[in-house]
Amino acid sequence: MARITVPVRMRWSDIDGYGHVNNAALFTLLEEARIATFWDTGSPTTRTDHRGDHAADAASSGAPGGTAGAAPAAGAAALAVQQEPEAVAAARAVAGVLSGGTDADSHTLIARQEIEYLAPLRYSQEPVPVHLWIGRIGGASLDVCYEVRSPAGDLCARAMSAVVLVEAASGRPRRLTGPERAALETLLDDPIEFRRR
Repeated sequence: MARITVPVRMRWSDIDGYGHVNNAALFTLLEEARIATFWDTGSPTTRTDHRGDHAADAASSGAPGGTAGAAPAAGAAALAVQQEPEAVAAARAVAGVLSGGTDADSHTLIARQEIEYLAPLRYSQEPVPVHLWIGRIGGASLDVCYEVRSPAGDLCARAMSAVVLVEAASGRPRRLTGPERAALETLLDDPIEFRRR
């Protein structure tokens, strides 16, 4: 099945004293990719930064975290061109199930997250490719799986987020409908195999 690749820019504040992305900041990169894929109304390959004006200001000023004179999405074009058309269509279908807002009938909540760090993700002004897909679909939940690679292509982390759909009014889990399940299946692939201790 299809997987989607979302280029996400690092922020200078993501970097720790060792010059690589801090372990906790990696969860934010995963969140950025998840929101770009499942909540955006446009193509998940056209936006690389959802962090507000700070990133745009850094990019235009030449400050750390940006490229002088470049828009925040600079550098994403090469990744966007490589995106498989069926992956983009699948992400749009899934966004119809998972997108929401304060006035939506359903909300998505993170019930669990697991991450396995495989190599340091060093600071780069190039976007970080985050590959994501759905590894499991339950009655009212799904597992979003990720692989985070360096801009050079080295595998740095594998992760999984368990997402639960809840009714906005009651806060109780709600079952996926048949059409929602069919939309989610377009991004269904093997779940992450974490190493065990």
